[in-house]
Amino acid sequence: MCVVGCGDLTGRGVAARAGDWTLTEERLAELIVLAQPFPLDSLSVHQLADHWVSAAALSLRSAAGDSLLGSEALAEATWLERREAILDADRENRLGSQITLDAAAAEEIFADGRLRLVAHVLRRIGPETSSSERVLQQRTADRLLATLVEGGSWDEVVAESEDVASRSSGGLMGLFARGELPSMLDRAAFQLEPGQVSSVVQSAQGFHIVYRPRYEEIGSLYMEQLRQRFLAESDAAANRQELTSRGFEVAAGGTAVLGRMAEEPTEWLESPQPLANWDGGSLTAGVVARYLDFFPPESLAELAVADEEARVQLITDLGIRELRYMDAVAAGEALSPSMEESFAGAHADEIEYWTGVLELDAPDAPSRSALARHMELLVSRQLDARSLPPLLEVWLRGRIDHTVRPRGVLAAIVLARGMLSEAGGSGGSGS
Repeated sequence: MCVVGCGDLTGRGVAARAGDWTLTEERLAELIVLAQPFPLDSLSVHQLADHWVSAAALSLRSAAGDSLLGSEALAEATWLERREAILDADRENRLGSQITLDAAAAEEIFADGRLRLVAHVLRRIGPETSSSERVLQQRTADRLLATLVEGGSWDEVVAESEDVASRSSGGLMGLFARGELPSMLDRAAFQLEPGQVSSVVQSAQGFHIVYRPRYEEIGSLYMEQLRQRFLAESDAAANRQELTSRGFEVAAGGTAVLGRMAEEPTEWLESPQPLANWDGGSLTAGVVARYLDFFPPESLAELAVADEEARVQLITDLGIRELRYMDAVAAGEALSPSMEESFAGAHADEIEYWTGVLELDAPDAPSRSALARHMELLVSRQLDARSLPPLLEVWLRGRIDHTVRPRGVLAAIVLARGMLSEAGGSGGSGS
């Protein structure tokens, strides 16, 4: 009984471990202090420790000879993108010939404004953002707007956007009809004439500047996005018919299983348990878990407490994707050599980035000091926050013994509060 009761003592003072590397509670507390303003809640600090584990796993497995550019790593890193490419090709094969759209029709739709291609610049805030950082982000947004008013270029301003996903494409968010954006953004976007920018607009994401490009700037892109929207609408109707004709149904207990999966998707990656069935196939928990690994923590938290209807809808949405994917593969649909090369190139660029920041090609690799420098640059915001592709991260972590200790995370938060108090600093948001 004494041995069992004291079992956790072996990890005392440790917040996280990866192989024989440890992140101590004291070191994690120092990183939290360096990251200020930073939320002092267990979820945010746990995510910081998780990032350390993943970066350590990458360093250790690279040094141990795992081929980060090999076929297994490539397949995990590009799993979602490969499926999307096959689904896009399948949809084009089934419905593409039905969608006809010429330049004159596209320009007419652009002119009447019912479907708008919208771009933005974002300075992020969230529930955990301290009041001082909120003020700083608003001032930054005001400064960027002033730059535009004074004749600065949109590209110059977009370079400071914190929406990484849209920044590389000039801030473009997508094609929207009225009511499809959050209310404040929707109101701003549908008041703009081509070439105009909005004032600073606040949403749950942060502070935005919204821009409606002119047709001559994005004509061909607008036409392609318009076609893809019409194609998606036709596909949605075809999918409803397909679900009915194939006898699609959610498995008994499937929604309850989905709720449990949301708590820790990685534990279900090998599960063959069906969440839905149809004539000729099923949607397994293992496939769903792979999709869930791409969900942000807040979305998983919402799914864990979602009602039956919302869970049925998610299972149905993923089910039709799996049905279409299985049918396409059975029919011989495959990626083109150029697409394969593109995915391999993107993965190689990703590994090149991590090789640089973690010094994976240094003579002394794997280097604890390189990991320490990476974490310091990250929390001090001298380095853009960037994560490994989710399934590549799972693959790497699965190849080493690792843990993040909840008690260690809480202890680090307590230590950080003490350090901040001694320094006369702000304690951030409550836990």
